[in-house]
Amino acid sequence: MIKSFSYNDSTQLTPHFNVSEFHCKCGKQHPTQLDTDLVEMLEKLYSTLNCSKIIINSGYRCESHDKKVGGNGFGQHTKGKAADIKCYDINGVIISSRIVTCAAQDLGFGGISNIDETYTSCHVDIRPDAKWYGDETVTSLYSITDNFYKHWGLTPNDIYKTSFLPSPSPVPESVSVTITINGTDYKGRLTQTDS
Repeated sequence: MIKSFSYNDSTQLTPHFNVSEFHCKCGKQHPTQLDTDLVEMLEKLYSTLNCSKIIINSGYRCESHDKKVGGNGFGQHTKGKAADIKCYDINGVIISSRIVTCAAQDLGFGGISNIDETYTSCHVDIRPDAKWYGDETVTSLYSITDNFYKHWGLTPNDIYKTSFLPSPSPVPESVSVTITINGTDYKGRLTQTDS
């Protein structure tokens, strides 16, 4: 569902994402359009990769800002359905966009691509018709893919390895976890599954 938020809104949308992270970076005081389904999908990605944080490099963009940064002025960012992100593991290390794009594929994001030459940032969106660019740093149609595992030469074991779990090896079948966000404790269990 697309909602409109004022330019200075800082509503906490989910445990890990605040509307202020998605504001347009043009510097003007205009509303932020944001599809809350995108935020829910990002929360799933956060959990799936057991991130310590996900940085939103670019969320909503007004038409003029989208054009200024190389967009067409009417893409998924202008609809509040896209985010350019950088994911960090539990040790604060950036997770390769190769891994992030595979996980995003598994979760059902509609648009997915690597967007930098260091393989540390990627684009995800919730368009209804899938458009997976693979590696946007390669200016070739061969960078378009329908399967990120095949594109990067990875397997699910490469993506969902036990190093993402906050426990010593060997990993037990279920681990108690507590996460503190803004002074509130969230308790739960992290369960290991076979791939």
